[in-house]
Amino acid sequence: MAALSNTYTSDDPEAADSLEAESVSGGRILSGSYVLLVAAILLFAVATGYGLLKLREESALARYESQATLWLVVSFEREYLKLDGLLLRYAARDRDLDGEVVLTGFDVLWSRITLMQEGEHSRPLKQVDSYDAAVPVMLAILRKHEDGVFGAVEAGNPLPPEFLRDYRAMAAAVHLFMIDAHLNRAWSDQAREDMLRDSRIALYLSLAGMIASVLILFVIILLQLRGRYSNLVQTRNALVQSEKDRNALSDEVARRMQAEFERKQLLDDLAARNEELERYAYTISHDLKSPLYTIQGFTGFLEQDLEQGRTTRALEDMGKVRNAVQTMSRLLDDILSLSKANLAQESKTAVALDEVVERAISLVSRELEERGVRVEVEPDLPVVQAEPQRLTEVFQNLVANAAKFMGNQPEPVIEIGARVQDTWVHCFVSDNGIGIEPEYHERIFQLFERLDTSTEGTGVGLSIVKQIIERHGGSIEIRSVGQASGTTFEFTLPLASSAAAPAYEQH
Repeated sequence: MAALSNTYTSDDPEAADSLEAESVSGGRILSGSYVLLVAAILLFAVATGYGLLKLREESALARYESQATLWLVVSFEREYLKLDGLLLRYAARDRDLDGEVVLTGFDVLWSRITLMQEGEHSRPLKQVDSYDAAVPVMLAILRKHEDGVFGAVEAGNPLPPEFLRDYRAMAAAVHLFMIDAHLNRAWSDQAREDMLRDSRIALYLSLAGMIASVLILFVIILLQLRGRYSNLVQTRNALVQSEKDRNALSDEVARRMQAEFERKQLLDDLAARNEELERYAYTISHDLKSPLYTIQGFTGFLEQDLEQGRTTRALEDMGKVRNAVQTMSRLLDDILSLSKANLAQESKTAVALDEVVERAISLVSRELEERGVRVEVEPDLPVVQAEPQRLTEVFQNLVANAAKFMGNQPEPVIEIGARVQDTWVHCFVSDNGIGIEPEYHERIFQLFERLDTSTEGTGVGLSIVKQIIERHGGSIEIRSVGQASGTTFEFTLPLASSAAAPAYEQH
Protein backbone atom coordinates (compact mmCIF):
# COMPACT_ATOMS: atom_id res chain seq x y z
CA MET A 1 0.00 0.00 0.00
CA ALA A 2 3.01 2.33 0.36
CA ALA A 3 3.42 2.44 -3.40
CA LEU A 4 -0.20 3.39 -3.82
CA SER A 5 0.08 6.18 -1.22
CA ASN A 6 3.11 7.64 -3.00
CA THR A 7 1.30 7.63 -6.32
CA TYR A 8 -1.73 9.68 -5.17
CA THR A 9 -1.07 12.56 -2.71
CA SER A 10 -3.47 14.80 -0.87
CA ASP A 11 -3.46 17.11 -3.93
CA ASP A 12 -5.95 14.69 -5.58
CA PRO A 13 -8.08 13.27 -2.73
CA GLU A 14 -10.95 12.08 -4.98
CA ALA A 15 -8.59 9.98 -7.13
CA ALA A 16 -6.99 8.53 -3.99
CA ASP A 17 -10.39 7.59 -2.54
CA SER A 18 -11.40 6.00 -5.86
CA LEU A 19 -8.19 3.97 -6.01
CA GLU A 20 -8.60 2.86 -2.39
CA ALA A 21 -12.16 1.76 -3.12
CA GLU A 22 -10.96 -0.19 -6.15
CA SER A 23 -8.24 -1.80 -4.03
CA VAL A 24 -10.78 -2.85 -1.39
CA SER A 25 -13.01 -4.25 -4.14
CA GLY A 26 -10.07 -6.19 -5.58
CA GLY A 27 -9.32 -7.61 -2.11
CA ARG A 28 -12.91 -8.74 -1.73
CA ILE A 29 -12.79 -10.45 -5.11
CA LEU A 30 -9.59 -12.23 -4.14
CA SER A 31 -11.12 -13.31 -0.79
CA GLY A 32 -14.13 -14.65 -2.66
CA SER A 33 -11.75 -16.61 -4.88
CA TYR A 34 -10.20 -18.19 -1.80
CA VAL A 35 -13.60 -19.27 -0.54
CA LEU A 36 -14.38 -20.85 -3.91
CA LEU A 37 -11.02 -22.64 -3.95
CA VAL A 38 -11.55 -24.03 -0.45
CA ALA A 39 -14.98 -25.22 -1.51
CA ALA A 40 -13.46 -26.82 -4.63
CA ILE A 41 -10.81 -28.61 -2.53
CA LEU A 42 -13.48 -29.92 -0.14
CA LEU A 43 -15.57 -31.05 -3.10
CA PHE A 44 -12.69 -32.95 -4.65
CA ALA A 45 -11.83 -34.46 -1.28
CA VAL A 46 -15.39 -35.75 -0.98
CA ALA A 47 -15.18 -37.05 -4.56
CA THR A 48 -11.91 -38.82 -3.73
CA GLY A 49 -13.45 -40.45 -0.67
CA TYR A 50 -16.43 -41.51 -2.72
CA GLY A 51 -14.07 -42.93 -5.39
CA LEU A 52 -12.21 -44.96 -2.74
CA LEU A 53 -15.48 -46.22 -1.29
CA LYS A 54 -16.71 -47.11 -4.77
CA LEU A 55 -13.41 -48.89 -5.46
CA ARG A 56 -13.86 -50.94 -2.29
CA GLU A 57 -17.46 -51.83 -3.20
CA GLU A 58 -16.49 -52.81 -6.74
CA SER A 59 -13.60 -54.89 -5.42
CA ALA A 60 -15.99 -56.80 -3.15
CA LEU A 61 -18.43 -57.24 -6.01
CA ALA A 62 -15.65 -58.43 -8.33
CA ARG A 63 -14.55 -60.92 -5.67
CA TYR A 64 -18.11 -62.19 -5.35
CA GLU A 65 -18.49 -62.46 -9.14
CA SER A 66 -15.22 -64.38 -9.38
CA GLN A 67 -16.27 -66.74 -6.56
CA ALA A 68 -19.71 -67.25 -8.12
CA THR A 69 -18.14 -68.12 -11.45
CA LEU A 70 -15.72 -70.51 -9.80
CA TRP A 71 -18.63 -72.13 -7.90
CA LEU A 72 -20.36 -72.67 -11.24
CA VAL A 73 -17.30 -74.54 -12.59
CA VAL A 74 -16.96 -76.65 -9.42
CA SER A 75 -20.70 -77.38 -9.33
CA PHE A 76 -20.64 -78.48 -12.98
CA GLU A 77 -17.67 -80.77 -12.26
CA ARG A 78 -19.31 -82.25 -9.15
CA GLU A 79 -22.67 -82.87 -10.86
CA TYR A 80 -20.99 -84.38 -13.93
CA LEU A 81 -18.99 -86.88 -11.79
CA LYS A 82 -22.02 -87.56 -9.61
CA LEU A 83 -24.19 -88.40 -12.64
CA ASP A 84 -21.36 -90.52 -14.04
CA GLY A 85 -21.36 -92.61 -10.84
CA LEU A 86 -25.14 -92.91 -10.86
CA LEU A 87 -25.08 -94.11 -14.47
CA LEU A 88 -22.47 -96.77 -13.57
CA ARG A 89 -24.61 -97.98 -10.67
CA TYR A 90 -27.77 -97.99 -12.78
CA ALA A 91 -26.03 -99.92 -15.60
CA ALA A 92 -24.81 -102.45 -12.99
CA ARG A 93 -28.42 -102.90 -11.77
CA ASP A 94 -27.72 -101.71 -8.24
CA ARG A 95 -30.89 -102.64 -6.33
CA ASP A 96 -30.35 -99.91 -3.75
CA LEU A 97 -30.40 -97.17 -6.46
CA ASP A 98 -33.73 -95.41 -7.03
CA GLY A 99 -34.46 -94.37 -10.62
CA GLU A 100 -35.69 -90.96 -9.43
CA VAL A 101 -32.17 -90.25 -8.14
CA VAL A 102 -30.74 -90.83 -11.64
CA LEU A 103 -33.35 -88.54 -13.23
CA THR A 104 -32.72 -85.87 -10.58
CA GLY A 105 -28.96 -86.01 -11.28
CA PHE A 106 -29.75 -85.74 -14.99
CA ASP A 107 -31.86 -82.58 -14.38
CA VAL A 108 -29.33 -80.98 -12.02
CA LEU A 109 -26.47 -81.40 -14.51
CA TRP A 110 -28.70 -79.96 -17.23
CA SER A 111 -29.44 -76.87 -15.05
CA ARG A 112 -25.72 -76.31 -14.34
CA ILE A 113 -24.88 -76.42 -18.06
CA THR A 114 -27.73 -73.97 -18.78
CA LEU A 115 -26.34 -71.54 -16.17
CA MET A 116 -22.89 -71.82 -17.76
CA GLN A 117 -24.35 -70.82 -21.12
CA GLU A 118 -27.01 -68.25 -20.20
CA GLY A 119 -26.49 -67.29 -16.54
CA GLU A 120 -25.22 -63.91 -15.37
CA HIS A 121 -21.82 -65.42 -14.46
CA SER A 122 -21.34 -67.32 -17.71
CA ARG A 123 -19.62 -64.58 -19.74
CA PRO A 124 -16.09 -64.99 -18.29
CA LEU A 125 -16.21 -68.79 -18.73
CA LYS A 126 -16.86 -68.41 -22.46
CA GLN A 127 -13.33 -67.00 -22.78
CA VAL A 128 -11.84 -70.41 -21.86
CA ASP A 129 -10.51 -72.05 -25.02
CA SER A 130 -12.03 -75.51 -24.39
CA TYR A 131 -15.49 -74.10 -23.47
CA ASP A 132 -17.11 -74.59 -26.90
CA ALA A 133 -15.88 -78.19 -27.16
CA ALA A 134 -17.45 -79.22 -23.83
CA VAL A 135 -20.36 -77.17 -22.44
CA PRO A 136 -22.58 -76.64 -25.55
CA VAL A 137 -21.82 -80.16 -26.80
CA MET A 138 -22.75 -81.70 -23.44
CA LEU A 139 -26.04 -79.78 -23.43
CA ALA A 140 -26.76 -81.02 -26.96
CA ILE A 141 -26.20 -84.63 -25.83
CA LEU A 142 -28.58 -84.23 -22.89
CA ARG A 143 -31.25 -82.71 -25.12
CA LYS A 144 -30.78 -85.39 -27.77
CA HIS A 145 -31.22 -88.31 -25.37
CA GLU A 146 -33.67 -86.72 -22.91
CA ASP A 147 -36.72 -88.74 -23.96
CA GLY A 148 -34.78 -92.01 -24.23
CA VAL A 149 -33.14 -91.68 -20.80
CA PHE A 150 -36.30 -90.63 -18.96
CA GLY A 151 -38.38 -93.32 -20.68
CA ALA A 152 -35.85 -96.06 -19.93
CA VAL A 153 -35.40 -95.12 -16.24
CA GLU A 154 -39.12 -94.72 -15.58
CA ALA A 155 -39.77 -98.16 -17.16
CA GLY A 156 -36.83 -99.75 -15.35
CA ASN A 157 -35.10 -100.61 -18.63
CA PRO A 158 -31.36 -100.35 -19.41
CA LEU A 159 -30.12 -96.97 -20.61
CA PRO A 160 -29.86 -96.43 -24.40
CA PRO A 161 -26.41 -97.60 -25.55
CA GLU A 162 -25.97 -94.55 -27.82
CA PHE A 163 -26.48 -92.22 -24.83
CA LEU A 164 -23.84 -93.99 -22.79
CA ARG A 165 -21.48 -93.95 -25.78
CA ASP A 166 -21.99 -90.19 -26.37
CA TYR A 167 -21.74 -89.44 -22.65
CA ARG A 168 -18.47 -91.39 -22.31
CA ALA A 169 -17.07 -89.81 -25.47
CA MET A 170 -17.43 -86.38 -23.84
CA ALA A 171 -15.36 -87.31 -20.79
CA ALA A 172 -12.04 -86.06 -22.19
CA ALA A 173 -13.46 -82.75 -23.42
CA VAL A 174 -15.26 -82.08 -20.09
CA HIS A 175 -12.18 -82.87 -18.02
CA LEU A 176 -10.02 -80.65 -20.26
CA PHE A 177 -12.46 -77.76 -19.80
CA MET A 178 -12.45 -78.24 -16.01
CA ILE A 179 -8.65 -78.21 -15.94
CA ASP A 180 -8.49 -75.09 -18.13
CA ALA A 181 -11.10 -73.31 -15.99
CA HIS A 182 -9.16 -74.10 -12.78
CA LEU A 183 -5.62 -73.45 -14.04
CA ASN A 184 -6.19 -70.62 -16.52
CA ARG A 185 -7.76 -67.92 -14.36
CA ALA A 186 -7.41 -65.16 -16.96
CA TRP A 187 -11.20 -65.07 -17.19
CA SER A 188 -11.41 -64.20 -13.51
CA ASP A 189 -8.79 -61.46 -13.78
CA GLN A 190 -10.51 -60.01 -16.86
CA ALA A 191 -13.86 -59.91 -15.05
CA ARG A 192 -12.29 -58.12 -12.09
CA GLU A 193 -10.49 -55.70 -14.40
CA ASP A 194 -13.71 -54.80 -16.23
CA MET A 195 -15.55 -54.09 -12.98
CA LEU A 196 -12.78 -51.96 -11.46
CA ARG A 197 -12.03 -49.81 -14.50
CA ASP A 198 -14.73 -47.22 -13.85
CA SER A 199 -13.81 -46.93 -10.18
CA ARG A 200 -10.15 -46.33 -11.01
CA ILE A 201 -11.05 -43.65 -13.54
CA ALA A 202 -13.23 -41.84 -10.97
CA LEU A 203 -10.42 -42.01 -8.42
CA TYR A 204 -7.80 -40.69 -10.85
CA LEU A 205 -10.04 -37.79 -11.89
CA SER A 206 -10.66 -36.84 -8.28
CA LEU A 207 -6.93 -36.88 -7.48
CA ALA A 208 -6.17 -34.80 -10.57
CA GLY A 209 -8.83 -32.28 -9.52
CA MET A 210 -7.29 -31.93 -6.06
CA ILE A 211 -3.83 -31.37 -7.48
CA ALA A 212 -5.17 -28.76 -9.91
CA SER A 213 -6.97 -26.92 -7.07
CA VAL A 214 -3.82 -26.75 -5.00
CA LEU A 215 -1.83 -25.41 -7.96
CA ILE A 216 -4.46 -22.71 -8.61
CA LEU A 217 -4.30 -21.68 -4.95
CA PHE A 218 -0.52 -21.19 -5.15
CA VAL A 219 -0.90 -19.12 -8.34
CA ILE A 220 -3.42 -16.77 -6.70
CA ILE A 221 -1.17 -16.36 -3.65
CA LEU A 222 1.69 -15.35 -5.95
CA LEU A 223 -0.58 -12.83 -7.69
CA GLN A 224 -1.51 -11.31 -4.32
CA LEU A 225 2.17 -10.70 -3.51
CA ARG A 226 2.41 -8.33 -6.43
CA GLY A 227 0.11 -5.95 -4.54
CA ARG A 228 -0.68 -3.66 -7.49
CA TYR A 229 -4.45 -3.50 -7.25
CA SER A 230 -4.62 -0.19 -9.13
CA ASN A 231 -2.69 -1.53 -12.08
CA LEU A 232 -4.94 -4.56 -12.19
CA VAL A 233 -8.06 -2.37 -12.21
CA GLN A 234 -6.65 -0.10 -14.92
CA THR A 235 -5.61 -3.06 -16.98
CA ARG A 236 -9.07 -4.54 -16.60
CA ASN A 237 -10.70 -1.28 -17.72
CA ALA A 238 -8.34 -1.04 -20.69
CA LEU A 239 -9.13 -4.62 -21.67
CA VAL A 240 -12.86 -3.97 -21.39
CA GLN A 241 -12.59 -0.89 -23.59
CA SER A 242 -10.38 -2.75 -26.04
CA GLU A 243 -12.94 -5.56 -26.20
CA LYS A 244 -15.70 -3.02 -26.86
CA ASP A 245 -13.65 -1.40 -29.63
CA ARG A 246 -12.87 -4.78 -31.12
CA ASN A 247 -16.53 -5.80 -31.06
CA ALA A 248 -17.53 -2.50 -32.64
CA LEU A 249 -14.92 -2.97 -35.35
CA SER A 250 -16.04 -6.56 -35.94
CA ASP A 251 -19.67 -5.42 -36.22
CA GLU A 252 -18.71 -2.74 -38.72
CA VAL A 253 -16.67 -5.20 -40.78
CA ALA A 254 -19.52 -7.70 -40.71
CA ARG A 255 -22.02 -5.00 -41.72
CA ARG A 256 -19.89 -3.91 -44.65
CA MET A 257 -19.29 -7.52 -45.73
CA GLN A 258 -23.03 -8.15 -45.58
CA ALA A 259 -23.71 -5.01 -47.61
CA GLU A 260 -21.11 -6.08 -50.17
CA PHE A 261 -22.60 -9.55 -50.32
CA GLU A 262 -26.10 -8.16 -50.84
CA ARG A 263 -24.81 -5.79 -53.52
CA LYS A 264 -23.12 -8.67 -55.33
CA GLN A 265 -26.30 -10.73 -55.05
CA LEU A 266 -28.31 -7.86 -56.53
CA LEU A 267 -25.85 -7.47 -59.39
CA ASP A 268 -25.84 -11.20 -60.10
CA ASP A 269 -29.63 -11.29 -59.95
CA LEU A 270 -29.84 -8.30 -62.28
CA ALA A 271 -27.45 -9.92 -64.74
CA ALA A 272 -29.42 -13.17 -64.62
CA ARG A 273 -32.68 -11.30 -65.17
CA ASN A 274 -31.23 -9.39 -68.10
CA GLU A 275 -30.01 -12.62 -69.66
CA GLU A 276 -33.37 -14.23 -69.04
CA LEU A 277 -35.16 -11.20 -70.48
CA GLU A 278 -33.09 -11.40 -73.67
CA ARG A 279 -33.82 -15.11 -73.97
CA TYR A 280 -37.52 -14.53 -73.36
CA ALA A 281 -37.62 -11.73 -75.93
CA TYR A 282 -35.98 -13.94 -78.55
CA THR A 283 -38.21 -16.92 -77.76
CA ILE A 284 -41.40 -14.85 -77.70
CA SER A 285 -40.50 -13.17 -80.97
CA HIS A 286 -39.77 -16.54 -82.60
CA ASP A 287 -42.93 -18.28 -81.31
CA LEU A 288 -45.24 -15.35 -82.10
CA LYS A 289 -43.95 -15.05 -85.66
CA SER A 290 -44.90 -18.65 -86.44
CA PRO A 291 -48.71 -18.13 -86.23
CA LEU A 292 -48.33 -14.77 -88.00
CA TYR A 293 -46.59 -16.47 -90.91
CA THR A 294 -49.40 -19.02 -90.94
CA ILE A 295 -52.04 -16.26 -91.01
CA GLN A 296 -50.20 -14.36 -93.71
CA GLY A 297 -49.74 -17.44 -95.91
CA PHE A 298 -53.27 -18.77 -95.67
CA THR A 299 -54.75 -15.29 -96.11
CA GLY A 300 -53.11 -15.24 -99.55
CA PHE A 301 -54.48 -18.71 -100.28
CA LEU A 302 -57.90 -17.53 -99.12
CA GLU A 303 -57.88 -14.65 -101.61
CA GLN A 304 -56.94 -17.00 -104.43
CA ASP A 305 -59.62 -19.52 -103.48
CA LEU A 306 -62.31 -16.82 -103.30
CA GLU A 307 -61.29 -15.40 -106.67
CA GLN A 308 -61.47 -18.86 -108.24
CA GLY A 309 -64.73 -19.76 -106.43
CA ARG A 310 -63.25 -22.66 -104.41
CA THR A 311 -65.38 -22.24 -101.31
CA THR A 312 -64.39 -25.59 -99.76
CA ARG A 313 -60.72 -24.70 -99.94
CA ALA A 314 -61.53 -21.23 -98.65
CA LEU A 315 -63.24 -22.66 -95.58
CA GLU A 316 -60.23 -24.89 -94.90
CA ASP A 317 -57.92 -21.87 -95.20
CA MET A 318 -60.11 -19.91 -92.79
CA GLY A 319 -59.89 -22.82 -90.35
CA LYS A 320 -56.08 -22.69 -90.56
CA VAL A 321 -56.18 -18.94 -89.93
CA ARG A 322 -58.53 -19.45 -86.97
CA ASN A 323 -56.23 -22.08 -85.44
CA ALA A 324 -53.25 -19.75 -85.82
CA VAL A 325 -55.19 -16.93 -84.13
CA GLN A 326 -56.11 -19.28 -81.27
CA THR A 327 -52.48 -20.38 -80.92
CA MET A 328 -51.35 -16.74 -80.76
CA SER A 329 -54.08 -16.01 -78.19
CA ARG A 330 -52.91 -18.88 -75.98
CA LEU A 331 -49.31 -17.70 -76.32
CA LEU A 332 -50.25 -14.19 -75.26
CA ASP A 333 -52.32 -15.50 -72.33
CA ASP A 334 -49.46 -17.70 -71.14
CA ILE A 335 -46.96 -14.85 -71.50
CA LEU A 336 -49.29 -12.67 -69.44
CA SER A 337 -49.53 -15.41 -66.77
CA LEU A 338 -45.74 -15.74 -66.72
CA SER A 339 -45.32 -11.99 -66.26
CA LYS A 340 -47.83 -12.09 -63.40
CA ALA A 341 -45.89 -14.91 -61.79
CA ASN A 342 -42.71 -12.80 -62.00
CA LEU A 343 -44.12 -9.37 -61.13
CA ALA A 344 -47.34 -9.72 -59.15
CA GLN A 345 -46.84 -9.35 -55.42
CA GLU A 346 -49.56 -10.93 -53.30
CA SER A 347 -49.36 -10.95 -49.55
CA LYS A 348 -48.27 -14.34 -48.26
CA THR A 349 -50.63 -15.80 -45.71
CA ALA A 350 -51.48 -19.11 -44.08
CA VAL A 351 -53.16 -21.21 -46.79
CA ALA A 352 -54.78 -24.63 -46.37
CA LEU A 353 -53.53 -26.94 -49.13
CA ASP A 354 -56.83 -28.84 -49.02
CA GLU A 355 -58.71 -25.75 -50.26
CA VAL A 356 -56.07 -24.85 -52.84
CA VAL A 357 -56.03 -28.35 -54.34
CA GLU A 358 -59.83 -28.50 -54.42
CA ARG A 359 -59.98 -25.16 -56.26
CA ALA A 360 -57.28 -26.21 -58.76
CA ILE A 361 -59.07 -29.50 -59.54
CA SER A 362 -62.34 -27.69 -60.13
CA LEU A 363 -60.65 -25.41 -62.68
CA VAL A 364 -59.49 -28.40 -64.77
CA SER A 365 -62.46 -30.67 -64.05
CA ARG A 366 -63.58 -30.61 -67.71
CA GLU A 367 -60.22 -31.93 -68.97
CA LEU A 368 -60.20 -34.59 -66.25
CA GLU A 369 -63.71 -35.79 -67.18
CA GLU A 370 -62.95 -35.88 -70.90
CA ARG A 371 -59.87 -38.06 -70.34
CA GLY A 372 -61.43 -40.17 -67.55
CA VAL A 373 -58.70 -39.26 -65.06
CA ARG A 374 -59.24 -40.01 -61.34
CA VAL A 375 -57.60 -37.68 -58.82
CA GLU A 376 -56.71 -39.02 -55.35
CA VAL A 377 -55.87 -36.42 -52.68
CA GLU A 378 -54.41 -37.31 -49.28
CA PRO A 379 -56.59 -36.17 -46.37
CA ASP A 380 -55.62 -33.45 -43.88
CA LEU A 381 -52.99 -31.70 -45.99
CA PRO A 382 -50.85 -29.20 -44.01
CA VAL A 383 -51.06 -25.40 -43.97
CA VAL A 384 -48.41 -23.40 -45.88
CA GLN A 385 -47.30 -19.77 -46.01
CA ALA A 386 -47.96 -18.73 -49.61
CA GLU A 387 -49.79 -16.51 -52.12
CA PRO A 388 -53.17 -18.27 -52.56
CA GLN A 389 -53.82 -17.38 -56.23
CA ARG A 390 -50.30 -18.20 -57.38
CA LEU A 391 -50.32 -21.50 -55.45
CA THR A 392 -53.60 -22.44 -57.17
CA GLU A 393 -51.89 -21.86 -60.54
CA VAL A 394 -49.13 -24.30 -59.49
CA PHE A 395 -51.51 -27.19 -58.78
CA GLN A 396 -53.75 -26.29 -61.75
CA ASN A 397 -50.83 -26.44 -64.21
CA LEU A 398 -49.38 -29.66 -62.71
CA VAL A 399 -52.75 -31.48 -62.70
CA ALA A 400 -53.60 -30.32 -66.23
CA ASN A 401 -50.12 -31.32 -67.45
CA ALA A 402 -50.45 -34.79 -65.84
CA ALA A 403 -53.90 -35.35 -67.40
CA LYS A 404 -52.64 -34.28 -70.83
CA PHE A 405 -49.80 -36.84 -70.95
CA MET A 406 -51.55 -40.00 -69.74
CA GLY A 407 -51.11 -41.70 -73.12
CA ASN A 408 -53.07 -44.92 -73.53
CA GLN A 409 -53.25 -45.63 -69.79
CA PRO A 410 -56.51 -47.61 -69.24
CA GLU A 411 -56.93 -46.36 -65.65
CA PRO A 412 -55.31 -42.92 -65.43
CA VAL A 413 -54.75 -41.74 -61.85
CA ILE A 414 -53.25 -38.56 -60.39
CA GLU A 415 -52.14 -38.59 -56.74
CA ILE A 416 -51.63 -35.42 -54.67
CA GLY A 417 -50.12 -35.34 -51.18
CA ALA A 418 -47.69 -33.61 -48.84
CA ARG A 419 -45.56 -34.25 -45.77
CA VAL A 420 -44.02 -31.88 -43.21
CA GLN A 421 -40.27 -31.88 -42.57
CA ASP A 422 -38.90 -29.27 -40.15
CA THR A 423 -40.20 -25.87 -41.37
CA TRP A 424 -40.96 -27.02 -44.92
CA VAL A 425 -43.82 -28.83 -46.60
CA HIS A 426 -42.81 -31.34 -49.31
CA CYS A 427 -45.66 -31.60 -51.84
CA PHE A 428 -46.03 -34.01 -54.76
CA VAL A 429 -48.24 -34.46 -57.81
CA SER A 430 -47.80 -37.97 -59.26
CA ASP A 431 -49.35 -39.70 -62.29
CA ASN A 432 -49.15 -43.08 -64.05
CA GLY A 433 -48.80 -41.59 -67.52
CA ILE A 434 -46.19 -41.83 -70.27
CA GLY A 435 -43.25 -40.62 -68.14
CA ILE A 436 -40.30 -38.38 -69.06
CA GLU A 437 -36.80 -39.48 -70.03
CA PRO A 438 -34.16 -38.28 -67.49
CA GLU A 439 -32.29 -36.20 -70.10
CA TYR A 440 -35.35 -33.96 -70.47
CA HIS A 441 -35.96 -33.28 -66.76
CA GLU A 442 -34.30 -29.85 -66.78
CA ARG A 443 -35.33 -28.94 -70.29
CA ILE A 444 -39.11 -29.05 -69.74
CA PHE A 445 -38.96 -26.08 -67.34
CA GLN A 446 -37.62 -23.82 -70.11
CA LEU A 447 -39.94 -21.29 -71.72
CA PHE A 448 -42.02 -22.59 -74.68
CA GLU A 449 -40.36 -26.01 -74.37
CA ARG A 450 -42.62 -28.83 -75.66
CA LEU A 451 -41.41 -32.42 -75.85
CA ASP A 452 -44.58 -33.63 -77.60
CA THR A 453 -45.67 -31.16 -80.31
CA SER A 454 -48.73 -33.25 -81.16
CA THR A 455 -50.51 -32.17 -77.95
CA GLU A 456 -52.12 -28.84 -77.20
CA GLY A 457 -50.21 -26.24 -75.23
CA THR A 458 -47.58 -23.55 -75.51
CA GLY A 459 -44.85 -24.91 -73.20
CA VAL A 460 -45.22 -22.09 -70.66
CA GLY A 461 -47.10 -23.87 -67.85
CA LEU A 462 -44.12 -25.56 -66.16
CA SER A 463 -42.06 -22.35 -66.47
CA ILE A 464 -44.82 -20.55 -64.54
CA VAL A 465 -44.83 -23.31 -61.91
CA LYS A 466 -41.04 -23.08 -61.43
CA GLN A 467 -41.14 -19.27 -61.15
CA ILE A 468 -43.88 -19.35 -58.49
CA ILE A 469 -42.23 -22.08 -56.41
CA GLU A 470 -38.84 -20.32 -56.44
CA ARG A 471 -40.46 -17.00 -55.51
CA HIS A 472 -41.77 -18.75 -52.38
CA GLY A 473 -38.21 -19.82 -51.54
CA GLY A 474 -38.78 -23.44 -52.54
CA SER A 475 -37.55 -25.73 -55.32
CA ILE A 476 -39.10 -28.24 -57.71
CA GLU A 477 -37.78 -31.43 -59.29
CA ILE A 478 -39.00 -34.33 -61.42
CA ARG A 479 -38.87 -38.06 -60.66
CA SER A 480 -39.35 -40.35 -63.67
CA VAL A 481 -37.25 -43.15 -65.14
CA GLY A 482 -38.63 -42.93 -68.67
CA GLN A 483 -41.33 -44.27 -70.94
CA ALA A 484 -44.55 -45.66 -69.39
CA SER A 485 -43.18 -45.19 -65.85
CA GLY A 486 -45.29 -42.22 -64.78
CA THR A 487 -44.05 -38.86 -63.53
CA THR A 488 -43.85 -37.24 -60.09
CA PHE A 489 -43.33 -33.51 -59.54
CA GLU A 490 -42.00 -32.76 -56.03
CA PHE A 491 -41.72 -29.22 -54.69
CA THR A 492 -41.26 -27.48 -51.34
CA LEU A 493 -43.22 -24.67 -49.68
CA PRO A 494 -42.68 -22.93 -46.31
CA LEU A 495 -44.78 -24.26 -43.44
CA ALA A 496 -47.23 -21.75 -41.96
CA SER A 497 -46.30 -20.46 -38.51
CA SER A 498 -49.85 -21.04 -37.20
CA ALA A 499 -51.80 -24.28 -37.45
CA ALA A 500 -55.04 -22.64 -38.67
CA ALA A 501 -55.50 -21.15 -42.12
CA PRO A 502 -58.14 -18.65 -43.31
CA ALA A 503 -60.75 -19.70 -45.80
CA TYR A 504 -59.60 -19.64 -49.40
CA GLU A 505 -60.21 -16.34 -51.13
CA GLN A 506 -60.29 -15.87 -54.86
CA HIS A 507 -58.04 -12.99 -55.95
